[in-house]
Amino acid sequence: MPETTISFELPCKPDKTTKPVTMAGQALELSVLGCEAGDAVWAVMSAKLSADADRTELLKGWRQATLQNMRATQIEDAAWMPGRITALPGALRLKARGTTAKGEPVHAHAVWFAHLEGDSVRVVHAVVYQNQGHKKELKHDPKQDQSADLLIESMKLP
Repeated sequence: MPETTISFELPCKPDKTTKPVTMAGQALELSVLGCEAGDAVWAVMSAKLSADADRTELLKGWRQATLQNMRATQIEDAAWMPGRITALPGALRLKARGTTAKGEPVHAHAVWFAHLEGDSVRVVHAVVYQNQGHKKELKHDPKQDQSADLLIESMKLP
């Protein structure tokens, strides 16, 4: 990811952008890498905070915004401790089911975490949205879990 020390593997060539956002009352530059592969959208987002920022509240707010955007109806929180990243306390992981802006079913796997980067803190959000198309009902597909796990578990710092 540009301007960071974090690395990860995506199943497709990502588009890159940076945009200004306000999160937890702070104006931040959000770096976004994302792509589409198969029936899924893969994205990793990151922003740099001052070391004294309330990263826990920011991560919780980011989680809530993600769930609202996908109109989540079923949420399964999961304990997660990044394996190759020394994350600060407060890492979050979940699986959720909801709908896209077009009303189509979607299944998301997502993580949020923060880690020290020099004299500042970097917050990271990785998500895989698996679009279920026009299917009336979301059915659990273990292969989708494995695909999302590959991205999430590939995250590492040098």
